[in-house]
Amino acid sequence: MIEFEGTLELGGFYRDGEATRRSFRPWLVDQAAVRPYDGLPNGDIQCFTDAPDLSQWRLGATPDDVDARLRWIAVRTATSRLLISDRVLMVYVSWQDLADAGYVSGTDVDIDGIRYTCRLLDGGNDFEVAEDGFSGAASTTNEWDQIVCNGAGIETLPTPTESDVGRSIGDAVLEDQHNQLWNWVGVNSWVAQPFMHRDTARCCRGFSSANFFYLNTFDHRHEDIGWRPVLEQKLA
Repeated sequence: MIEFEGTLELGGFYRDGEATRRSFRPWLVDQAAVRPYDGLPNGDIQCFTDAPDLSQWRLGATPDDVDARLRWIAVRTATSRLLISDRVLMVYVSWQDLADAGYVSGTDVDIDGIRYTCRLLDGGNDFEVAEDGFSGAASTTNEWDQIVCNGAGIETLPTPTESDVGRSIGDAVLEDQHNQLWNWVGVNSWVAQPFMHRDTARCCRGFSSANFFYLNTFDHRHEDIGWRPVLEQKLA
């Protein structure tokens, strides 16, 4: 059983020691190549290519500036307490960049004197229907489908509507309760498992629908794919 514990503000995302402003348009920053839907302005997520070394970026103490504080969705499983970022923090970062820094499988971070393991969500490793992202993942036992899409039936967490998992999105979906909590419209989140059928492919979720399943190459940096961290505390 998974329990929703609420949302909280905790920590900040620092570049070269300075807390960055939380994204208030948390979707892709450049729509020259791909556009979620007509009329959506460019987003304002931080870009890894502005400082392309993850040693220049870190999660750290909760800043005094309320606009720089990170927001998390807290859930408790049978074995762990998870704090899942409510939005992508950085785009133009590749899966391999995150893996090299330990953020795929997990690395220790300290926020306000508490140690967490920072990792990616599990989001599945194959299409339900080959090459059809709107079909979602082949297995829905992963964390994205169970928690973000609430396949586990977690009390008081929103479940995607038919529009949220449809084949077109717009302002109504952007402003819907589910996206307002999880901020998946217009941006993919890298997930942990590699694609099972291609060595160079890595999986990501979101952008076009709440359950959308997508691929890209492990070392590519794109404006529409980014890092959504998870902080994990194992329960005694």
